[in-house]
Amino acid sequence: MRSFRDANGKIKKSWLITGIAIIAVVVIVGVVKALPKHLDGEYSHTTTFLFISSTDTLKFDGDKVIEYADGKKTNSGTYKISGDELKMKINGVNMAAKLSDDKKSFVVKSADGIASLAKGFKYTKN
Repeated sequence: MRSFRDANGKIKKSWLITGIAIIAVVVIVGVVKALPKHLDGEYSHTTTFLFISSTDTLKFDGDKVIEYADGKKTNSGTYKISGDELKMKINGVNMAAKLSDDKKSFVVKSADGIASLAKGFKYTKN
């Protein structure tokens, strides 16, 4: 078995580099595992049409999402995050959105049925 030290009693450079690399990998894996897998809080979008404004708010808690229209609860469902993709199923309607890197906003990319009118809407964390 090889020795960790050279003839002068110093730790061999190859062992030192390997040890530092292992520590770096462990730290990186720990940070990635610690990143949140769920959204938390409220995200809103306000639409104005013919001088009338309406605010749609999605409240995320755990793996659940609740939709509020102008402060009134209207629908509920579940969601999943995979990378920067947010997939929601609210009252049987599927919706997909792209999350920002900081997870403080998302843009709706697609939705089923009449919900597809929300395509392109940006929801921002309150």
